[in-house]
Amino acid sequence: MIRTAQAQPASEQPVVKPLGVMGRILWTLGNLLMMAGLYLLLYVGGLYAEAEYYRMAARGDSDAPAPAAVSLPASDEPAAFTAPVEAPFVAPVLTNGQASGSVPALAAAERVASVSRVVISSIAVDSKVVEVGWDVVEQNGQQLAVWQVAEYAVGQHKGSANPGEGSNLVLAGHVGGYGKVFRDLYYVKPGDEITIYSKGQQYLYVVQERLVLLEEGVPPEQRAANARYIDPTNYEAVTLITCWPPNGKDKFIERVVVRAIPYGATGGLQTAQPSLDAWSIR
Repeated sequence: MIRTAQAQPASEQPVVKPLGVMGRILWTLGNLLMMAGLYLLLYVGGLYAEAEYYRMAARGDSDAPAPAAVSLPASDEPAAFTAPVEAPFVAPVLTNGQASGSVPALAAAERVASVSRVVISSIAVDSKVVEVGWDVVEQNGQQLAVWQVAEYAVGQHKGSANPGEGSNLVLAGHVGGYGKVFRDLYYVKPGDEITIYSKGQQYLYVVQERLVLLEEGVPPEQRAANARYIDPTNYEAVTLITCWPPNGKDKFIERVVVRAIPYGATGGLQTAQPSLDAWSIR
């Protein structure tokens, strides 16, 4: 026996009640929250994709254009060194790409940066290098020239030496944040090799020393002594700098300085005189 479904009387069918004022408000809010969540998801995903692209572009073996050098707020990562001054400082002014005013000879030198890549195999660093200049800031009524920072890549200080020029090549990078390119610089040890690429050639340097210097909360004399490591030298050298440690209650209070000389060079490193220029790097 086959039974067929019978339609329910109209009086027994469920009645859909229209939303009240509160119901419509909640429905609208729910839709807005879903749209906001979708937008936030797309935004965060876009930031992540952008960061990953720049990390890839900053690799030394990548054909993508290197990330540009930019200025970052001091809160992101503090100045690596801040040398005190005994007299008012005239901040440098860039005119047609050259520095004028009371600036260190290192930055005032008419020199075009040529380093394009740095490789430190012992800590798996293979990064592009871009030239970085400085920004003029005012602290405690005094003007300071603060070095810019390369996002994701390594920055070569404007005016510092190129390989083969017989002076100090200064390279700085982040220990955290953008790219973390020098996150393991602390673990470099004497004898490790550094390869610098410049004008189609490779230059091999050997690490001579790795220093950890206290920078935050120290007297001016100590800060001046620290700052000498970015000064020019009368011999070929490479100086790499970053902040340390990358986290914890003592975050960024120290500076890691790695110094190297050309492979096979004799004479070793020399100690420079303390700098009294109002220069910072970060």
